[in-house]
Amino acid sequence: MIIKRLTSAVGLAAVFLAVATGLRFAAGEGMITDDLAQRAVQTLIGLGLAAYANVMPKQIGGPRKSAEAETRSQAALRVGGWSMTLAGLTYAGLWAFAPRDFADIAGMVVVAGAMLLTLGYAVWCFTACRRSSAV
Repeated sequence: MIIKRLTSAVGLAAVFLAVATGLRFAAGEGMITDDLAQRAVQTLIGLGLAAYANVMPKQIGGPRKSAEAETRSQAALRVGGWSMTLAGLTYAGLWAFAPRDFADIAGMVVVAGAMLLTLGYAVWCFTACRRSSAV
């Protein structure tokens, strides 16, 4: 199971590097502009984030100590998956269509906001589970 995940992760990383190298080469040869190469790579990064985040809720791991912990863990993964998928798609859309300076700032804000939402919800789920098990 871990070998399958590792192989797919290494394969995906190789594809990202090959595309980035190909775009940089094309920009160096004058086939495309540097701006287009950067936008294409950033859009690919956003789509990669969205694709990984879409798989996130399906990776629950081993069984938890209680049914409540299992439920809260799955809820945190689901919220994280949704928020990071939407952030990745927004990031890709910004880099594909928005002005470069705006896409740079707004993309970081969107991804950071999704990350804070995910972490905040996970902490809330963890503390709620700890409080209910202490009672």
